[in-house]
Amino acid sequence: MPRRECTLVFLPGFMASAKSYDALLEPLADRGVELLVPQLYPRGLGALRGKHSVRQEAADAVELVQGLTGRVFLGGHSRGGQAAWLAAGEARVAGLFLLDPVDGQGRRPQTDLSTRLSSAYHGPAWIIGAGVGGACAPVGANHEQFARATPQAVHIVVHDLGHADMLKGRSRSLGRRLCGGGDEPDAARALCTRLLADFVAGEVPALGEHDGFRRVR
Repeated sequence: MPRRECTLVFLPGFMASAKSYDALLEPLADRGVELLVPQLYPRGLGALRGKHSVRQEAADAVELVQGLTGRVFLGGHSRGGQAAWLAAGEARVAGLFLLDPVDGQGRRPQTDLSTRLSSAYHGPAWIIGAGVGGACAPVGANHEQFARATPQAVHIVVHDLGHADMLKGRSRSLGRRLCGGGDEPDAARALCTRLLADFVAGEVPALGEHDGFRRVR
């Protein structure tokens, strides 16, 4: 068994199960990363009706992170990315990794934008955007908003990535029907895994075009 050198706390997207991220995250365990993918609110009608806000999810994430020892990285996808972004401003973390984050609340992502203010977090951050846009991560509430509000962040766009392509199984199939997706979702997901591994290892890609992605800044 590899020695666990750090912990990654990764917050799932809105109503997504923790298990739907297994294919994305499990390869990091071979690199000495302890993985925590917490379900911080009950998935169901209550969540759909807004009973557990993204700010409450962020507060729960802060409490979780503060109870951990060692180097802790915080990440998240979609609304989980927004919650991670908010939590990073209040918790001591080694780095922040946002995977196609979406701003706003629940099913109405363009209301009550968190990114109207700059981030309170000033440490290492990578923001990964999906190059295949769609209704699930609309312009004005997508990765570009988070990049503007986090000026120190590395901003990367994965060309053939759709909003749900990093998931697996039925979650990805449903997500691709709702959100669209790229031509080769397995390859795009593998690239996201590689970028996440590079982030945890402190390896920053050069600016410009690379195989499958573009570093904006």
